[in-house]
Amino acid sequence: MNEPAPFKIKYEVYPEDGIFVARCLDLPISSDGATEEEALANLQEAIELYAERNAEALIRKLEEQDEDDEE
Repeated sequence: MNEPAPFKIKYEVYPEDGIFVARCLDLPISSDGATEEEALANLQEAIELYAERNAEALIRKLEEQDEDDEE
């Protein structure tokens, strides 16, 4: 069985109003948490849910990213 190829997702984490916000720079996804670690874990879960629901769009986005990296 083939394992999915790993890919890099750019993100940023910053404090805001007493919480931490984690924002994906490649996809329209963000999440938050009481700590940086919690915000990142929540962002990872949100990305996984996004991928399940938007597989075709995500594949196109990753292919575009690969093309940009090759240039």
